[in-house]
Amino acid sequence: MDYNNKEVDYYSHVRLDLIGFGVEKSKNQKILEIGAGFGDTLYYLKENGYANQVIGIELYKDSAVLDKYSRVDEMLFGNVEELQTDHFSNNFDVILLPDVLEHLNNPNKVLLKSHKMLTEKGRIVVSMPNVRHYSVFSKIFLKGNFQYEASGIFDYTHVRFYCKKNILELLENNGFKVIKSKGSINSYKGKSIAKIINTITFGILEQFLTPQYFVVAIKK
Repeated sequence: MDYNNKEVDYYSHVRLDLIGFGVEKSKNQKILEIGAGFGDTLYYLKENGYANQVIGIELYKDSAVLDKYSRVDEMLFGNVEELQTDHFSNNFDVILLPDVLEHLNNPNKVLLKSHKMLTEKGRIVVSMPNVRHYSVFSKIFLKGNFQYEASGIFDYTHVRFYCKKNILELLENNGFKVIKSKGSINSYKGKSIAKIINTITFGILEQFLTPQYFVVAIKK
């Protein structure tokens, strides 16, 4: 899969939405982020009292941002599906998977690895795009177009697609218990017709209006 043409900001923003939804503040935590980009989210977590140790896993190393990688305690580079992670067994209080699982050939393998790396009371915090979003219907069924894009639901590096039901099943089938989930539309701060519709319909249409889901899960 070719990630070389991705824009720099694809890898370099702090996931405040995911932090606010699923990461509790505790200076004693160890946090792992799979798909850590340049380490911006991990750096934010450590600097703002969410963790005392932060480690990232990222597919490629960018020699132009070595100073950013140095801000975290450790950054591993390579395909997480193939990386050796046994030395991290029962080690992390939180594992972040921000828009990662849909990029993997074998997400089950990575979830099982994550399960082993978590402490007994640890949690994973996941975000994944929602293929049931109305834009998918519009693009495919109304416009007859399945063209991939640089980012979003039709990101050209996506190899799997999920609705909310499938996201929850994926986690439950790999040893996790989902404790909460939320559509990203509920966290959107700007003006949005979709958000207004979601509010006045009491969330009944959320699965058609939210482009993404956030999920927190613990070990069964």
